[in-house]
Amino acid sequence: MKAESKKVHGLDFMFAVACYIQSSSLLSSFFVSITRQDSWIVVLFALIICCPVVWVYARLIESFPSKNLFGILQTIYGKYLGNFFCGLYVLFFFILTSLNLSDLSEFVKATIMPQTPLVVLSFTFLLTSAWAVYVGGLRQMVKYGFFMTMICLLIVISTIILTLNLMDFENFLPMMDLKPKKYVQATNIVITIPFAEVVIFLMTTNHVQTGKRGFFPVFFGGVVIGCITILLVVMRDIAVLGNTISLFSMPSFETLRMVSVTQTLSRMEIVFAFILIALLFFKVTWLYYVTVISAKQVLRFQDHRRLILLIGALAVTSGFILYPNSLVHNESGQKIVPLVWPIFEIILPLVTLIIAKFRGMTRKRQTGSENQSGSSESKSTAAPQSGSGSQSGSKSPSGTGKQPDSKSPSDSKEQGDSKSQSKSGSSSGAKQGRDSQSQSRPKSSGSGSYRSQSV
Repeated sequence: MKAESKKVHGLDFMFAVACYIQSSSLLSSFFVSITRQDSWIVVLFALIICCPVVWVYARLIESFPSKNLFGILQTIYGKYLGNFFCGLYVLFFFILTSLNLSDLSEFVKATIMPQTPLVVLSFTFLLTSAWAVYVGGLRQMVKYGFFMTMICLLIVISTIILTLNLMDFENFLPMMDLKPKKYVQATNIVITIPFAEVVIFLMTTNHVQTGKRGFFPVFFGGVVIGCITILLVVMRDIAVLGNTISLFSMPSFETLRMVSVTQTLSRMEIVFAFILIALLFFKVTWLYYVTVISAKQVLRFQDHRRLILLIGALAVTSGFILYPNSLVHNESGQKIVPLVWPIFEIILPLVTLIIAKFRGMTRKRQTGSENQSGSSESKSTAAPQSGSGSQSGSKSPSGTGKQPDSKSPSDSKEQGDSKSQSKSGSSSGAKQGRDSQSQSRPKSSGSGSYRSQSV
């Protein structure tokens, strides 16, 4: 895990956000079993509600551009309370890493390697992710986001085309026929699990360069791309499976099993499974990376090498302790996670932004940048003037700001001008021209002292 010396481009960061959300397409069973044929409407509701959440993230980052999430928390809440919230976020990132590692291992076991023990699969993926975190960095991880995002969209579109003969659009009927409570519950699940999990990207935004556009287009663009992908996947699964979609733990993979080009090119789900595994591996590696850098920042480690293996071993162990099987995991995703995750994804960032507004920290930061730019402009405009002032100061000692008893050269020139007006007009005109040049130079304290003396 190398130290980042260069900024990551905003577009690369946007596709990393999109790829992270796309990898959650396998978790659609958390909400499709609740809303069934209306699940695609729930995805649209979640996107609309997620817009202000993304705005809060972007506004919080733009108010503190040189800090990540932990730096912002420590700045606003202080040393002790800020470190407490940072410790909670480390636990949150760690649990996400453990759960997604378990999902990846269970998916591989259920689709490709059913005879392999789950522990072996978990440690294999863990060691691979640990190597990626150890030798790579943010730039190395982000640069694959565009490639994987485009491949995922291509796979989804191709599967829609190949399953057109299996689709029945009457499966979308009846619409909005369920209780409002189910729509609220399913919308909360979609917001907290796929969409608002992008809060983890706040740990790396201090290494991202967005330019004049800001962070909101970057975050919102990634969320929209990921939402479109999940929406297409859910609509495809509903059109193919109908109300039986609630009976499967992985409805997307069940739809892929039904793809058949010809009699010789059937059972192509293995090909698509590798793409889904790649997406899940990207998600696990990103969560692993964020967990390591956040734990390093809180614990103030100088060397992260031993920390990588320690966190990885704990992640594998906790995955088996928290959810021993997929049924318990599914129930937790419907009842527990939608109540706990919003604390870290929505409530704490919103409260932090509100406190920063009331304390005037965001306004001070913006006005400070404006004042810095204004001072730089005034310095650049005052540079030639100070040079001329130095020349006049070298000629007259009154530029030092002191008021000696003797008359200053400017006073003598004025008196000389008043005397010379009665003697010769030409000499007085020349002296008055020199006096007008000296008075046209920067308005210093000397001119003010002259006026006070003359008065």
